[in-house]
Amino acid sequence: SVGKWNREHTYPRSRGGFFDIEEDEIADGPDVFVETKADSLRHGNTDAHALRPADGPENSSRNNKHYGDPALGGYNGPMNTAASFCGDVARSVLFMEIRYNGLAVVNGYPENGSGELGDLETLLDWHRNDPPDDYEMNRNNVVYTWQFNRNPFIDQPDLVEFIWGTNVGDVWNQPLSVADFTVDDIQVFPNPTQGRVTINGLRNDATMTVFSIDGRLINTYDLEQASSVDLDLNAGLYILNITSENQSIVKKLIVK
Repeated sequence: SVGKWNREHTYPRSRGGFFDIEEDEIADGPDVFVETKADSLRHGNTDAHALRPADGPENSSRNNKHYGDPALGGYNGPMNTAASFCGDVARSVLFMEIRYNGLAVVNGYPENGSGELGDLETLLDWHRNDPPDDYEMNRNNVVYTWQFNRNPFIDQPDLVEFIWGTNVGDVWNQPLSVADFTVDDIQVFPNPTQGRVTINGLRNDATMTVFSIDGRLINTYDLEQASSVDLDLNAGLYILNITSENQSIVKKLIVK
């Protein structure tokens, strides 16, 4: 398989319990697709978030090893590519755990056939030391156009810490979260708009952050107590996060 196409799974099939999907072969892109469910591990077999091209001999040496210390039977990735390999694989594997019931990323090196994959501490280190880059973010966007779902650990890398890392038990708070807002009633109009909006009801200067409906940051604007803003957005649905005095409110906006 040297120099030939080799499609491989970041979460090894034999450890995840995936198998070929004969009855799903008709699925062919965003217009003809199979509805997947969290309890159906068979769909993990073809989830593009967990599929990568691999060098054949390298993949043979990797086999279905856990990630981590080779002295303990782990796999550390192809030589000289750790800088671009490690974080991508870690976020891919962690995505699989939250996407499909029956999969678990754990510390250590569990036995084959348990549905568990190690080593969690190794993958956390890889995630921290190799954050998402432009290639990975673009790949996430491309997969979204095909599967209509995203890897949240590429869009929101800090989320990993709240599930497995240093912030376990803390409340997850990010720009789209809604806190109590004590300012006067905020009005954004017109809504729908053709691009220009006016914000009324602010008692102090504020910041307005615009997100796409899938959570991507579009732009940030500084607002005075009464402001009009030309958003210059394509038609669609957007989220406005307006923050003042460390409190925020979220508005939905339709651009025609």
